[in-house]
Amino acid sequence: MNVLVFGGTTEGRKLSQALSNKGLNVTLSVTTKYGKNIASGGSAEIHSESLTKEGMIDLLKQDTFDCAIDATHPYATLATQNIRSACESAGLKYFRLKRPESSRVPNVTYVPYVLAAVEVLKKSKGSVLLAIGSKELEHFTRIENYEERFFVRILPMPDSLEKALDLGFRGSNIICMQGPFDEEMNTAMLKTTGAKFLVTKDSGDAGGFEAKVSAALSLGCKVIVISRPVQEEGYTFNELLAHFGINENPNNTPVTKTLFPLFIDLNGRKVLVIGGGNVAERRIKILIGFNAVITVISPIVNEYIEHAASMGTLRLLKRKYKDGDIGDLIPFIVIVATNERQTNHEAMMEARSLDIQVSVADCHDECTCYFPAIAENENYIAGLVSKKGNHSGAKETAKKIRELFDP
Repeated sequence: MNVLVFGGTTEGRKLSQALSNKGLNVTLSVTTKYGKNIASGGSAEIHSESLTKEGMIDLLKQDTFDCAIDATHPYATLATQNIRSACESAGLKYFRLKRPESSRVPNVTYVPYVLAAVEVLKKSKGSVLLAIGSKELEHFTRIENYEERFFVRILPMPDSLEKALDLGFRGSNIICMQGPFDEEMNTAMLKTTGAKFLVTKDSGDAGGFEAKVSAALSLGCKVIVISRPVQEEGYTFNELLAHFGINENPNNTPVTKTLFPLFIDLNGRKVLVIGGGNVAERRIKILIGFNAVITVISPIVNEYIEHAASMGTLRLLKRKYKDGDIGDLIPFIVIVATNERQTNHEAMMEARSLDIQVSVADCHDECTCYFPAIAENENYIAGLVSKKGNHSGAKETAKKIRELFDP
């Protein structure tokens, strides 16, 4: 069976891989070169081009596809309309991959569209973290002092960066990173920007919505959510897998992972930490207590890591991670904690190719192991992780366990 999948979303990539693993011939259509780079490495054929409705029809006619799956973003309504219309014109069976909406969160302001969010912010003061992508940034230039007030988080693509700069957003206020991000990473960004407001869309679990909102609320940051444009009909990820005869949950499906809590001896074992910031520091401080042999790769490191290297507590390679570093060292575990999504993704891919356990700080879906919050006393040690990426909740629960251990 020949299947055409539209969309460079997380689900689109994972669905393409799952279908390919089943033995189907899959073509994944993405709109950008960056989307092609992110999707590369799987067995699906990649088609990279921004298509009009007519272009989609031409693509459908070029190959003998049995069906098409629309896995574009839930806010990409025009793309969905064009894909559905093109499938009707070509007489091709159409499936819509539906990303379930998140439950309504208390103490959050929901608005029906972008301009409504603009009106709310016009009446407010304080820095704003915009986490809505680059397509609708121009609406926020209507707000006084937007150049100073707004920090924008966009994909690391030249077109997106150029657009933000052309609109007048300061280069120092532009964060180019690929999500989704866990709560810890969102918390770090909100603290760094000093944001009093977070503007986001309901991107669902696959888009890290819960982690964004939880991080903001824990810091007392006001959250504005731009609601979904329409109530969609379609199939969930697992429903589509079942339709194509895939009833198991392969490693790359976006379902909640339940990891077995295994306590292991790290004494004398090699651990590679990629990254040199505060997240890496917290991981290193814990690893040192378990006598791991630590190597850090990062062009820039904070004061703690620099001092630890000077004391011989760890080995420091002051440069960027490059492909082959993990294969050269063959560590027992890899901890990936840079502020570059692409770097984190590439390191994860190398670790997995070598069957080495990897913890990715900014994307729990890419982890094969989680780094726990630790509570211990003379007699007991407990490690705690969140099943859904709620690191703030895990931290608070670990705190309660520590109080139980040492009242």
